[in-house]
Amino acid sequence: MKKILFLMGILVMSVQIMAQSSVIKGTFNKMLTKTVRSDKVFLYEQEKGGLAAISVAGVARADQSFNINVKKDDIGAIRYIGTDDEFYPVYLREGEELHVDVKNGNIVYSGDISAENKVFSDWYKLVEPIRNLGYSEEGRKLAPSDYVKTMESLIKPVNNFVKKINTGNKKFDSYVKYMLPYSFKCDVLRPFMEGFGFVQKTDYPEYLVKMITSEQFSDKNIWSLPFGNGFIITIGFVRHILYNGEQGYISDLITPEISSPELKAEFILDQVEKKYPQKLGEYIAKNRKYLLTSSQREKMDTLEKRFKMKQPGGEWIDFAYPDPEGKIHHLSDYLGKVVVIDVWATWCAPCVKEQPFLEELEKSFENENVVFISISIDTDQKKWAETVLSKKLSGIQLLSNRKGPIVEDYEIEAVPQFIVFDKAGKTVSFNAPRPSDPKLKSLIESKL
Repeated sequence: MKKILFLMGILVMSVQIMAQSSVIKGTFNKMLTKTVRSDKVFLYEQEKGGLAAISVAGVARADQSFNINVKKDDIGAIRYIGTDDEFYPVYLREGEELHVDVKNGNIVYSGDISAENKVFSDWYKLVEPIRNLGYSEEGRKLAPSDYVKTMESLIKPVNNFVKKINTGNKKFDSYVKYMLPYSFKCDVLRPFMEGFGFVQKTDYPEYLVKMITSEQFSDKNIWSLPFGNGFIITIGFVRHILYNGEQGYISDLITPEISSPELKAEFILDQVEKKYPQKLGEYIAKNRKYLLTSSQREKMDTLEKRFKMKQPGGEWIDFAYPDPEGKIHHLSDYLGKVVVIDVWATWCAPCVKEQPFLEELEKSFENENVVFISISIDTDQKKWAETVLSKKLSGIQLLSNRKGPIVEDYEIEAVPQFIVFDKAGKTVSFNAPRPSDPKLKSLIESKL
């Protein structure tokens, strides 16, 4: 009897847990290219003028369906469902199952629609005409007069919609009333990012001219928007490149026009972190003075150090990793020698293909002031060690476990990658030729 009661208790608990879980499911139909559809969908939270992924689900190839379980920390907060540059707000309470169907830049909400999701659902029904112009190929083929007519028909309804938002959730209402007008502006501007444009300045409608010329980015809260950074960049592109016919890089053109000191500092740091400016070194030097906090300045120091390290003549960034016996080797241990770094992995076919050439190269510098360090990004320590020992790989063999400076500072994105530093610890080449290329040997010889 006790056993039956115990099992019944487990069953009741399971039902309660299932009842409390929240789910977002539906279909997500997004064309990444003319022939390739998105095969995954993300759940995001707002972060740093944009979004940060908190979970991901696969999109079924057959019917574009997906299913995401929403974690407890994401209940009762605005989150965003989507991928790349297309995402939609959602708001779930415990136990709710929300259905969303996305296609051609528009979304249909169904299932458990809370008062908050009703706002989002009604919003996307309202702005569907303007979104069709930016998210569908057919829409982008419309004449400029159709664009103007569509945009102007929505200005008053959009303002009225935002004024009437009242879910009873004060925090939600306040933020959404702030976000949605900016969302509409982004939708108005999106066709210009897809190739749409007017022939002459005089063709631009009054509403659009006012939007792109009067925005001074005086409100630091723009950075709290899921598209804050994108909004600034888009205004910059339309204002300077299309409307004014200027030439230059968007980051350089728009940064001086951000009047909020807090917003400017966040934008500058974000641009550098994402490596958007074409002349990154010049951008850092020109805009470092606008950073406001010690943490921002420290972050910029780190980013600048990484950037300079990758340029010829830059200072290396030290690291420390173990060899197969567990002995720790520091890069700085080899100051005074020409250092050749091979970043590789046991599962990387091109890496394995280069190993005979690397060993031959090492032998040719046997009596020279050169050291060869191979750093694996493997996460299976046992497999890596067995490979090193069984193949009797030469040089200094180290394991990064895909952690530390080789990932964070060197930002290695693909293997194999070869790096050469001179005897003073200065960068010779951050993307050096492979050992199978005779140019690598010549490069090393030039630094002896």
